[in-house]
Amino acid sequence: MRRPLLALAVSAVLLAPAAPAHAAVVVFSDTFDPIPGWNRQGVIIAQSLPWESSLMQDPAIIRDQGGFKMWYGSLTNIGYATSTDGVSWTKRADPVVSRTLPTEGGALNQPSVVYRDGRWHMTYFGLGDDGVGRVHYAEATDPAGPWTKFGPVVVPTAAWEDDYIYNSSLMVDNGVWKMWYTAGKIASAGGEPEFICYATATSPRGPWTKSASNPLLGPMNDGGWAGLGIGGPNVRRLADGRYEMVVVGWQADYPSRGGRIYSTDGVRWTLDRSAMTLDLGVAGGVEDGMIYRQYVVSVGGTDWVYYNVKNNRPGWNETIQLARWESGQQIIDPSKWAMLQGWEIPNGASFEVRNGRANSLGNAPAGRVQTLQGNRIINASDYAFSADVTPMASAPNDRDNVLFARYTDRDDYYYAGIASWGNKYAIGKMAGGVNTKLTGVGASSEIAAGTTYRLRIVVTGDLISLYDNGVLVASARDSSLRPASSYVGLQTTASTGHAAFDNATVAVG
Repeated sequence: MRRPLLALAVSAVLLAPAAPAHAAVVVFSDTFDPIPGWNRQGVIIAQSLPWESSLMQDPAIIRDQGGFKMWYGSLTNIGYATSTDGVSWTKRADPVVSRTLPTEGGALNQPSVVYRDGRWHMTYFGLGDDGVGRVHYAEATDPAGPWTKFGPVVVPTAAWEDDYIYNSSLMVDNGVWKMWYTAGKIASAGGEPEFICYATATSPRGPWTKSASNPLLGPMNDGGWAGLGIGGPNVRRLADGRYEMVVVGWQADYPSRGGRIYSTDGVRWTLDRSAMTLDLGVAGGVEDGMIYRQYVVSVGGTDWVYYNVKNNRPGWNETIQLARWESGQQIIDPSKWAMLQGWEIPNGASFEVRNGRANSLGNAPAGRVQTLQGNRIINASDYAFSADVTPMASAPNDRDNVLFARYTDRDDYYYAGIASWGNKYAIGKMAGGVNTKLTGVGASSEIAAGTTYRLRIVVTGDLISLYDNGVLVASARDSSLRPASSYVGLQTTASTGHAAFDNATVAVG
């Protein structure tokens, strides 16, 4: 969290008696042991052809008896590639769809392809010379083309769509053509998607009828990974009959992460923070800024996901990556935590799992913090949040580690921990974006590197208490924050700080 240059007045420490022992219900826990998750395989498609831009985007994949087929966007053209194993790809030398219509003069990308009745059907995004975004349709008898265009088939008609409809996901389902797409623009994020919508047709050429339920999904407005906007849908039908949608969520102006949600009818979807499945990569790495649109393919019963990222190279570069779902990954659980580097904007991962503990890496840019922001909601105002914290940094100032409680967004939460505000133990609050010290005890030099502190922050009414190994060490009263539901979090506050976290538990009652 941000530390002001001048320390604020310290309130008196209120050493309340320890709470009586009683039964509590554990509503959240994480031991940072191996979990099912995406095993990143790295870059599989990058700029290499004269017509390609530095933006290699939005892969759509079909796997059939002939192997793997991929269509991908590169800002103003759509390319085509094939593979026998899904890893090594051979690109067609020339684009298969290029700009020829006024309604695609500004941009042409984001393909979605379905094979049906001997023909290949593609919807794609075209940005017109008039600045309006529309979904277009084309078809072919060969996956490499030539593609016959039929022009725009879904266009903006409502004010909230912001003259921008794109990111289509095409499906034919029991004879009905279905399309999920995005609409609206996040102004602060340069026009990234804001809403997910739905339309149906009897023919992919149209006419398409927009759902009366639109938008199906919108920003969560909760400060989490999809708080600012939601978009980039790709939908498939599972063997159990459910619809699965992979999506992209925006938390701040640009950084985005991936998630998966489910529906029984393709219209009603449940979206919450715990739907996140693909977090940012390690800061300074290939995936440290953006996770973009994902496309999932089942290969031998295992899910593979192809997705594009903002690659950490000079300029704005995007590459297409591959990850495989595996049962035991030593990773931070993205359904439980989102990794942030700073109060303002998420930007790369500052944590990794080693030896069954979450380790902050000390790799945040100067002045930024290293945070695990909770993704599982705590439906109670009063609760206790515990975690083992082992500072590893050589400098006492780098041993500042705190636990969050009653976190509703990046501007509002309580925190308590070690080596904070120059004290051995301290409690503070972020309320309305203003950081305030509530109390502090001892000196930060008393916190020893390599020593494990079993910390517990307890919020009960207006009382905030900090325990170390079951002993009350600091408490304060404050009535600023008492939401009915909230999140927890873990943080190494110094950008160069190193610490290990383990056995995170939330108990209510």
